[in-house]
Amino acid sequence: MKAVRATESGSVEVVDVPEPAPGPGEALLRTRVAGVCGSDLLDWYVRGKAGTVLGHELSGEIAALGDGAQGFRAGERIAPHHHAPCLACDACRAGRYVHCAEWRASRLDPGGFAELVRIPAGNLARDTARIPDEVSDESASFVEPLATVVKALRRAGLERGQSLLCVGLGPTGQLAIRLARSLGSGKERVAGADPVASRRAAAEASGADAVIDVSREKLAASARELTGGRGFDAVLVGPGKREVVREAFDAVADGGVLLLFTMAPRGEEWPAPLHELYFREVSVVPSYSCGPDDTSEALEAIASGRVRVDDLVSHRFPIERAVEAFERARRPEGAMKVVIVFGG
Repeated sequence: MKAVRATESGSVEVVDVPEPAPGPGEALLRTRVAGVCGSDLLDWYVRGKAGTVLGHELSGEIAALGDGAQGFRAGERIAPHHHAPCLACDACRAGRYVHCAEWRASRLDPGGFAELVRIPAGNLARDTARIPDEVSDESASFVEPLATVVKALRRAGLERGQSLLCVGLGPTGQLAIRLARSLGSGKERVAGADPVASRRAAAEASGADAVIDVSREKLAASARELTGGRGFDAVLVGPGKREVVREAFDAVADGGVLLLFTMAPRGEEWPAPLHELYFREVSVVPSYSCGPDDTSEALEAIASGRVRVDDLVSHRFPIERAVEAFERARRPEGAMKVVIVFGG
């Protein structure tokens, strides 16, 4: 079968790999759609994954079930999470699922960018969503990315009526704007910032009250102008770059939250302004991946229409053209979500 594998150069290649088979309690997924995540476009991250099959934003149908697999049937459409917690350890009981040893050890086999994917028993039982009839395969591929945004805004403690600035207006920024709107943020409370014109226009269509062109404007100065000098209650930072993080810090209101959404390379350090950090009481909150509760909320938001996702797909490629798909995703102007489709 065909799959998309990471290379040592930080790029990808389409290869033939053996078909997996489901073991006891497991399922075999026939992939229908898999989205290209921002992490899949980070050269340093992909190099670290060299030799493995990428992909974790996927949906499809169950092709086969292993002995003893319960709760699902062949032919059902599902959206599995690539990690699943044990639900019994101290981390899980505290709701910190990503710090569960089993969560970190679990994975889809060989990865989401493959025609067939083996779903381990733990993943199937504890964090696999059954796709409702009204949700398309393409929309279902957004369950995982939206779940990460659900978790991020929860960790930020964003409440109804509070303001949010999204720095970086790719798919994550668009989802965050839409989710914040659905949670009841008031007029002139949600804004975005990006140097790419098409993504700023998309943010306005997503419901942003204002957008900042950071190719021409200073982020912090514009953010404070939009808020009467106060700054935003929460600033979600997409790019994992310290210079962006530093300027975003100055856009946060006193007592607000600087929300770090994207990973940075190992060894990357941010010289935090300790004096201001202390007296302004800005909370620095990272948010990594998501857990079963977030998956459930994301699926509900999509199925109910509370958060629309279908219009975010800008490009579709068959798996045979996956290299081209990744190249297109790396050029942000005119692109939003790039997905790989399977089976025609």
